[in-house]
Amino acid sequence: MRKYTIVHPLFMSYYSGSLYQDVGRNWKGYCFAYLMLLLSLCLIPETFKIHAALSDFIDSEAPKFVSQTPTITISKGKASVPLKAPYFINYPDKTGPFAVIDTTGRFTSLDTTTATMLLTGTKLFIRKGPAEIRSFDLSPVDDLVIDQKLIYSWIRIIRDWSVFVFYPFVLFFTFLLQVVQVFMCALSGTLFAKRFKVDLNYQALVRLAAVSFTPAVVLQAAHSLLDIDFPHSSFISFLIATGYLYYAVGMVSEEENEINHRNTEKG
Repeated sequence: MRKYTIVHPLFMSYYSGSLYQDVGRNWKGYCFAYLMLLLSLCLIPETFKIHAALSDFIDSEAPKFVSQTPTITISKGKASVPLKAPYFINYPDKTGPFAVIDTTGRFTSLDTTTATMLLTGTKLFIRKGPAEIRSFDLSPVDDLVIDQKLIYSWIRIIRDWSVFVFYPFVLFFTFLLQVVQVFMCALSGTLFAKRFKVDLNYQALVRLAAVSFTPAVVLQAAHSLLDIDFPHSSFISFLIATGYLYYAVGMVSEEENEINHRNTEKG
């Protein structure tokens, strides 16, 4: 029967041998739920830090492009602008256009330009990568006027809500990476188990490794919160977790020795 809940390691994993003994023996099926809880809390500072950097970038860079954008009218699937076409929206700091607006038929695809976007009379093309271009037909658009005021409102929505969209993706991919590190750390635990001559299968070592990462993950979160550089953080965190795993296996071994000693005395 479990002695501790998945909340206890958040503050007990730094020092408690009793916690690691409970995790090693009784925490079957709970280690990844705990890992998700740990990361969901510790990624909050990093996520808001990234969001702040993205917001600063949008606030400083977006006006350079929006200020060049003319009013675009789309009526019954046909786009038009009150300027001579083709019209180019250029990068502020390098040669070459960012976007081309051409309703004359001179540009019909992005193959003939280095631009990232192309708006023709009936289609919008977006370059997703060196070999991938997406096209969108304007025919479903019956009546739409895109001016700078509307674009800025879209930008504000993206800036303000991106953190809520971004956070689940960061959590998911960080969790996958952390699981890989836990499995790798648990492999070193097999050597520790032999060193202490304790009967721990690989599943138990995975549970112990997951909890052993707590101090390292919290340390990374603290650096992010305080905006302090943490060079080679992944490698150092892995070493810290391995050290705690060594301690954890030792504690489980100590418990096993005490049980064997009591059984011997009773016998």
